[in-house]
Amino acid sequence: MLKAVRFATLLVYFIICVNGSKKSWLSAKEINKCLEKSKELNTGCDFIKCFHERYKCNAESVTAWAHELCQSFPKEIILQFTPPGRQMMINIQNCTQNFLARTYRQRKKLNCDGFETKYFSQVTKCYAYEKNFCQVFKDNRQIFMQQATTVMLKKPR
Repeated sequence: MLKAVRFATLLVYFIICVNGSKKSWLSAKEINKCLEKSKELNTGCDFIKCFHERYKCNAESVTAWAHELCQSFPKEIILQFTPPGRQMMINIQNCTQNFLARTYRQRKKLNCDGFETKYFSQVTKCYAYEKNFCQVFKDNRQIFMQQATTVMLKKPR
């Protein structure tokens, strides 16, 4: 069970991530444009990239890692999941995106290292909301492993 929880936590990273440490000098228009990307499955990875760039975390940060993991699960891959698997992926992405979007709206700067803990805490909650995760993962294991193994074995930072 502990392995499943650890894997679930890692898997959530692909959905979306936020980190940062430097000032943001984006205009309100640029911020809103980026926030719009958080609302769609097709543009979720673009939102992670936008978030990463806004807060200027390093290339080994959790935001950079999350962006790479997100790119491992484009819409075409998610559509290969079973119907419950697709719904779970969408639910987790929405949960994570909402957290990141709130953070993005509320903070002009972030401490990249400090934010990592908050992010993973939220991601864990997003997975915990998915009551059938174990069965859905079992039914879609091959897709998960094929898409995420290389990225998930990397450690942020």
